[in-house]
Amino acid sequence: MVSLQELKYKRNKLLTDMQAIGAAGFTTESRTAFDAMAKDVEAVEADIQRAELLEARAIEQASFTRSARPGTSNGGVETNLSKDEKNERTRKAFLQYARTGFGGMNSEQRDLLTTSDATGGALIPQMFNPELIAALKFYGPIATLVRQRVTDNNGAPLKVSLANDTGNSFTLLGTQGTSTPPETDPAFVSKIVGVDTVSAGLVKVSVQELEDSSFDLDSWIRYAFGLRYARGMEKSVTLGVDGAGTTLPNQTAGGMNAGAVVGQTTASLAAGFGWDDLTAAYGALDPAYTGPKAVWQLNSATRAYLVGVKDNYGRPLFTPDPAQDGPFDKLLGFKVVLNQSLPNMGASAKPILFGDPSAAYLLRTDGQPTIVRLNERYMDTLEIGFFLYTRLGGTSIVMSGAPNPLVSIQQAAS
Repeated sequence: MVSLQELKYKRNKLLTDMQAIGAAGFTTESRTAFDAMAKDVEAVEADIQRAELLEARAIEQASFTRSARPGTSNGGVETNLSKDEKNERTRKAFLQYARTGFGGMNSEQRDLLTTSDATGGALIPQMFNPELIAALKFYGPIATLVRQRVTDNNGAPLKVSLANDTGNSFTLLGTQGTSTPPETDPAFVSKIVGVDTVSAGLVKVSVQELEDSSFDLDSWIRYAFGLRYARGMEKSVTLGVDGAGTTLPNQTAGGMNAGAVVGQTTASLAAGFGWDDLTAAYGALDPAYTGPKAVWQLNSATRAYLVGVKDNYGRPLFTPDPAQDGPFDKLLGFKVVLNQSLPNMGASAKPILFGDPSAAYLLRTDGQPTIVRLNERYMDTLEIGFFLYTRLGGTSIVMSGAPNPLVSIQQAAS
């Protein structure tokens, strides 16, 4: 198995080679080679994210320290089990449930809880939520960068209050003892945030496959639904749409990308992006939002383009160093975060964002993601259906007249 470090070195080496091609000037052959390397980078990036997810899972499991106190009995529930033992117990029970529709544990052990309805649907326990959150961090990190509001009130509308006090400061009191300070109340506004119910799609698994003891259903849940969940969250926050491009009623129209103010428009479409465009976007962002949470957002195709771009002194924007974990992860000293939901470069497109996402957008999730097992619906073809659904909403938290925490670079129309 290729190690995480080897994958990162391979990724960094490819980006360095792409940068060398860009520095030498593009020809018909070098363009082909450059594009091929860009595709290889995307594939390796995906492998790195998978390896990091597994590594994080291993670290989490290894960090558990069992309490020195003896376990006690609580209605048949064993409380002295380690985290690994509980996870393994639940995994086996879940596998048994997926195969048969019945729990594989003592009825008094509450690790696995399900309810069924008249149509044969059953809820699989929400303890798998941490797996989905782990996938979110590695495959769709944008949703973890914005402000979070987690509720559990059956999707009832949530009131969010915003305040803008950026225009207020000191006022001189001209005559001591006679002058009174003027009233300078902050500007307040409230927004109501609802939620939409979204699904990660239906997956059908044959009964024969479920009965195969070698089938690792736990991994299937993590990768099949975890990836869909993460990609869906990223797209809903960034663009305000679902995976099919349908507008989500309870997301700000256009999402975070539409809410960003244009900080720089390129001179022409053919000119692409240059050093001056990046520095202009940096200058357009209010200094209050250039702190540690400020990041550049762009997709991998835009990053591949920027790898070959130089500043006005002929120096590359990225400083290559294959020995480092992320030598291509910073621009102007700020972290670069890949957001695959941002558009590719093109006429009037806004493929680059810069600023603090947590000060620009609020993501609301109601309850935890839930996986449903369809016991009977597809039994005429000897299949069991599984799907994941969750409830989410979102809104821009930038008030009119206040500095925008996010700026974009927009390409010229022609």
